[in-house]
Amino acid sequence: MTQQAVLALLLTLSGILPGPLDTQEVHQSPGVVFAFEGDSINITCSTRGPLEGILMKKIWPQAYDVIYFEDGQEPTVDKTFSGRINFSGPQKNLTITISSLQLADTGTYTCEAVRKVSVRGLFTKIVVKEKPSQEAYRSQEPLQTSFSFLAAIAVGFFFIGLLLGVVCSMLRKIQIKKLCASGIKDSPCVVYEDMSYSNRKPPCISNQYQ
Repeated sequence: MTQQAVLALLLTLSGILPGPLDTQEVHQSPGVVFAFEGDSINITCSTRGPLEGILMKKIWPQAYDVIYFEDGQEPTVDKTFSGRINFSGPQKNLTITISSLQLADTGTYTCEAVRKVSVRGLFTKIVVKEKPSQEAYRSQEPLQTSFSFLAAIAVGFFFIGLLLGVVCSMLRKIQIKKLCASGIKDSPCVVYEDMSYSNRKPPCISNQYQ
């Protein structure tokens, strides 16, 4: 089943499931989480008011109790998640970490505040996707290498063009200087005559008033 199909099914299911009894007293996050096999995720259950403990249930596709946590007591963990669940924080703001995720962990989870009248929180929909194989990673390597190679070529051409522009500018200046020094009358350059010498070279531009 594809990721989109699983998500659509989960959202459809959440629409027909009974809503929370008191969403102001039990808050649960995140609402939806996507992860790969072997990853870890956190679910936070926050409550207010009198509280005996926190019960987290998996309500779809199979319904059963996942954990029960109570301050000062040894937590209870279902054998399906044995060795894969850790807790942090007090029971009023409890963070449940599920590690080494499996495809079978995909489902809908809810936190419940255990008291005389238990109150259920919102839902967390977990979608665990199959981890990409090594072949899939390798197939992406040529694309990354090709992109890096093209980027390097583009940068190289940019600097080559910049260098050629500087060289051409220098050559142009040298050519103009040589042209002016040659004394050719038709040259567009302008030479200023040094009046301190009697034997002077004719200027590049003749004086029309002589």
